[in-house]
Amino acid sequence: MIKNWIGTVRSKGKLRVAAEGLSGGAWGTIFDKALKNFNQLMKDKGINLELVATTKEAPAADVTVRSAAKQASFNYSGGSYSKAFDGNGKHGLTVQLSDSITKEITEAHIFVPATPRITSSDPKSRLLGADGCLFILVHELIHAAGLDNDEHTLDDVFCYPGELVEGKTAADDKLQPWGGLGKPMPPFVLSSKTIASLQQAWP
Repeated sequence: MIKNWIGTVRSKGKLRVAAEGLSGGAWGTIFDKALKNFNQLMKDKGINLELVATTKEAPAADVTVRSAAKQASFNYSGGSYSKAFDGNGKHGLTVQLSDSITKEITEAHIFVPATPRITSSDPKSRLLGADGCLFILVHELIHAAGLDNDEHTLDDVFCYPGELVEGKTAADDKLQPWGGLGKPMPPFVLSSKTIASLQQAWP
């Protein structure tokens, strides 16, 4: 499903994104790079959306990015959310909150694995390199823009599932669409399907 953001946000063509607790570890330098890569994709494909970093959390921020080790949790007006989460995995989670009447998105919460590892089931395996982490977050930012799991593809950064292309060192790690249906990324690729979906969400 493709969801629109509320009109007051959509009309500006911008989402304010805050990073919460990402200053160290695997995600120390990823946040800014992810926003830069996402924005370049939007510009190149003519999509009316720009992500703007902010230091303020909701409601000042539309999207909040956090790392999680075992539980993805947050509080919001009128309630709380909590779900088990694999902090050693190589994929994230995005939760969209919507207006009960219009069904338009009012805020989004992204979770990335705190310690993404080459072998998720082995807590002693080395951490995933920066490019792999970048892939994870760019993918989740597309979810935050309004696309849910039904819009996943097979051949671009919005693919599911993705697979690891392990490098000799962490600096050489990349992720790619499963089965080699797309090339290792970055540089990131958007399929015509994903472009059309984003254009529908951000006319």
